[in-house]
Amino acid sequence: MDFVLGGFSAACAGFFSNPFDVIKTRQQLQGEMVSIQHGIKDLQLKAEKQKQPYKNIFQSIKSIVKSEGIRGLQKGLPSALAFQFCMNSVRLGTYQTIDNYGYNRNTNGELNPGLCILWGGISGIFGSTVGCPLYMIKTQMQAQSYGKYAVGFQHGHKSTLDAFKRILAESGVRGLWRGWTGILARTSVGSSVQLSTFSKTKDFLIGYEVFAESIVLTAFTSSILSGFYTSLAMNPFDTIATRMFNQGVNAEGKGLLYKNLLDCFVKTIRVEGLLALYKGFAANYMRIAPHTILNLTFWDLFKNWKDLYYDSVVYLE
Repeated sequence: MDFVLGGFSAACAGFFSNPFDVIKTRQQLQGEMVSIQHGIKDLQLKAEKQKQPYKNIFQSIKSIVKSEGIRGLQKGLPSALAFQFCMNSVRLGTYQTIDNYGYNRNTNGELNPGLCILWGGISGIFGSTVGCPLYMIKTQMQAQSYGKYAVGFQHGHKSTLDAFKRILAESGVRGLWRGWTGILARTSVGSSVQLSTFSKTKDFLIGYEVFAESIVLTAFTSSILSGFYTSLAMNPFDTIATRMFNQGVNAEGKGLLYKNLLDCFVKTIRVEGLLALYKGFAANYMRIAPHTILNLTFWDLFKNWKDLYYDSVVYLE
């Protein structure tokens, strides 16, 4: 049950955060192809002349609505929700199981920060491995646009199912996990920071009466802090994962731009500088913060309702 609740809470949150995920994805891909194909001086000259449809959050919303309508802000929603459910059912379910057995606590029952980070990261590895194919499709679907608004490689998928069929036909089952190292690093770092800061903050807050009496207030406050640290730590890995998953492949199924995770980091930093790793940071925070708030708040609420349900069943019996 803990696994289902974790996935369902993430899917609920994903519906509201997906528009910022679309914006974040396009900002992270904006200028990528120019960066790889030209030297730094050429890139700087071109950047001055090149229009940036996704320069900031407001410009991004305007560009997306203008080119694709209001529905464009929910691009890739089916695959995004499916990814959130699959990844977080495993991630949050695993972490909750660890917490139930007390493996993340000291002998006195207090949460151990180091163990929280460790098990949060391990939970993220499990979840990202399961959700990898859906994350790839989500990224490629969200990147799809038209004409001057197109950024990155355009895969031209018609739907989530069409994307699955095309990837399987072109690259086989292994193709669905191409770029796995990118999401592995992204999710393990993000998960370890998110779950450890959320758990530790919540454990601290419930010591105060006003928080102890309100599950929503406690989860909401803990999530605000957790979301900030998560976005700060995860954004570089998120940028790399987006680029690795969206790049085109050759006839042998190998990436056209990046060989692996390290190669993507090196090329991005060498050509665009360190700040390129924080492309889309504002949109990413606007996605992660409310998503963390909604996801972990829903998660705590669902767990509380589950406990109330089982308690009532036991009472009736």
